[in-house]
Amino acid sequence: MNPPVDPWSLDVAIQAMPAWFWTITAFLFGAVVGSFLNVCIHRLPRGHSVVSPRSRCYACGKSIRWFDNLPIVSYLLLGGKCRDCGAPFSIRYWMVEWLTAFLFIIIWRSFPPAEATVYTIFACGLIVATFVDFEHYIIPNEITLGGIAIGIICSGLVPSLQDEIFASKALLKSLLGAAAGYFILWGVVEAGKCFLGIKKLALPEPTQVTLTSEGILIDSNLDRWEDIFSRESDVLSFQGTQIRYGEKTLEKGEVQVNYKEVKIGDEVLKLEELPETKATTELIYVPREAMGFGDVKFLAAIGAFLGYKGVIFTIFASSLIGSLAGLFIILIGKREWGLKLPYGPYLALAAMLWLFGGAHWYDIFIAPGMEVLLGESILKITNFIFA
Repeated sequence: MNPPVDPWSLDVAIQAMPAWFWTITAFLFGAVVGSFLNVCIHRLPRGHSVVSPRSRCYACGKSIRWFDNLPIVSYLLLGGKCRDCGAPFSIRYWMVEWLTAFLFIIIWRSFPPAEATVYTIFACGLIVATFVDFEHYIIPNEITLGGIAIGIICSGLVPSLQDEIFASKALLKSLLGAAAGYFILWGVVEAGKCFLGIKKLALPEPTQVTLTSEGILIDSNLDRWEDIFSRESDVLSFQGTQIRYGEKTLEKGEVQVNYKEVKIGDEVLKLEELPETKATTELIYVPREAMGFGDVKFLAAIGAFLGYKGVIFTIFASSLIGSLAGLFIILIGKREWGLKLPYGPYLALAAMLWLFGGAHWYDIFIAPGMEVLLGESILKITNFIFA
């Protein structure tokens, strides 16, 4: 005899409504969330609050009226321009709202409510990471470290995310996925430093750079120290003129920065206590690696949601996507060999592919190769742990 059905349960309520209702609901909610993600994309890399102040035009500084801040619609009605000063808004705002709405639809049409809720949170993190990385070549800690924590917690609350019934096994898979993502890319970063060494960043003319306890600011682009340094031996250095730090000025001297200290001429300061320092230079020696350390933490966050198999698939798929995209960009003449390309967007795209069929391709193309690479015995031990 089947157990009685609770007419007030969430599953029954969802099934009672027609599919078009949930499609429209997901679209509208996704567009609203996408509008908020635009705020995160703009403010997080700049260290600003995502809650206040209200949205405003960054050209004239005036607050945007509520009826000019409607997702998707307002951009079209305003022709992509500020009502007050006529300054153009980036089309990125409109793209993010459409993309978020679209992803919300396909996620809520593809997964049960509990999983769909988690995967929409996951997708939001991927969207923010993608567009911030494209613009600033960084991925904020709020996305990476926050994503690791949220992925582990959600795996315990919704074990089916890790194809498990019991929370303990789901948590173990989530932790293993985060660890796999972190240490695999960490190894790539270390190998890249050994092979690539130091990069000479030549500026087109004498340029003022700003050093703070958070990072180095060049032409309004902030590179955080945590993305520059991944080893104690890493040093950023340059010969500067008109070096001003605190109340002191040095006409000329060498500046050296490592993960905990800054040496200006003969004076040594703690990095965490460094006052805003400005200097003019033409050439900066930067520790160089295959990718930023933010990518390492980002893949760890992906692993917390998708598990170790998702990490392995994401690495293979993102490498293929990134290689093809980089080659295409070079062939059409937009970039030259050796110039920097963000890797986070390719990790994000590969992670989304995992949600929609990646496990199938993993079993066909990746799993057989992993048997050869790691040995059948290691895979048997792993399968035994999660059996």
